[in-house]
Amino acid sequence: MPKQVRAFFSMAVSSEIGDGANTLLWTDRWLHGQCIADLAPRLFAAIPKRRVKQLTVWDALPNRAWILDIQGALTVGGFVDYFHLWDLLLDFQL
Repeated sequence: MPKQVRAFFSMAVSSEIGDGANTLLWTDRWLHGQCIADLAPRLFAAIPKRRVKQLTVWDALPNRAWILDIQGALTVGGFVDYFHLWDLLLDFQL
């Protein structure tokens, strides 16, 4: 799928979370109508591609398991995104 078509599609679609078992943490639009890739792009850059396509909200939120996906050293901007995401997910309930 061309990049422009994918971008348009992702803007027009959001996910209903339910229990989070079918919602991808990093790329689905489940958090305030946005995806984490857009909310925290510098942090998202530190997530391995294979994990982006695997980790669900159901698996990520308990015990903050999403943190284990972060690989390598973060930039200052990456840390800013990390703390922003931490705040957004702190009290999130499925």
